[in-house]
Amino acid sequence: MPYRSEKSQFLVVTVVMTIAVLIFSGVWSHALSLDELLDRIEKQFLRTKDFQASFVQETFLKSQGKTEREKGRLYFMKPRKMLWLYDKPKEKTLVVNSEKSWLYVPEDQVAYVQDTDRLLRSTATVRLLSGLGGIKKDFQVQFAASEQTDNREHYLLQLTPYDRNAGFTKAYIEINRTTYHINQVRFDDPYGNVTRVRLSNIQLNRQLKDQKFQFKPPPGVEIFQLP
Repeated sequence: MPYRSEKSQFLVVTVVMTIAVLIFSGVWSHALSLDELLDRIEKQFLRTKDFQASFVQETFLKSQGKTEREKGRLYFMKPRKMLWLYDKPKEKTLVVNSEKSWLYVPEDQVAYVQDTDRLLRSTATVRLLSGLGGIKKDFQVQFAASEQTDNREHYLLQLTPYDRNAGFTKAYIEINRTTYHINQVRFDDPYGNVTRVRLSNIQLNRQLKDQKFQFKPPPGVEIFQLP
């Protein structure tokens, strides 16, 4: 069974979601220094209770030499609740709540489940999802080199986790210089794989309900417990 790949998908999307909330939830009216930007990020995270958006996710798989493209809608609610509804090219549902994390693939009639505490063993990830403002404590953060962005209309932040078990080696966050909206998040993992997520149709603090982040496998679905 593809335990490693399914577990990696769990971890990557949870981190992507958290950083999306951190960056997108604030709009700033002037150019900021790195310290000013990080201070605003932490303050805005405390004000954001829930978040939803459309997404396009592209994953380059180095071992296979190919890129997979998926899209759908995602939801986030504090603390540690996420729902990713993939609709193309294959329907999938990823649900993360305080107790369990599920990945359900209707076409294959299978569901993968893992304890959320085990999924979020990374200190950096846990602190971000707990809303403790750990971005400066858990990451080396800097403005990335200008040549790593496609033009001068964006800020590009580079995050390097201090925790070697974070599940990724570097993250890059592209932010529009005019609107301060997030355009894209990129993660590089230790195996040479690259995940990019682009967000649109953002909505904040829409009073999402706990029930949205619960999952019960349909009858006949084969369930695999991830370590």
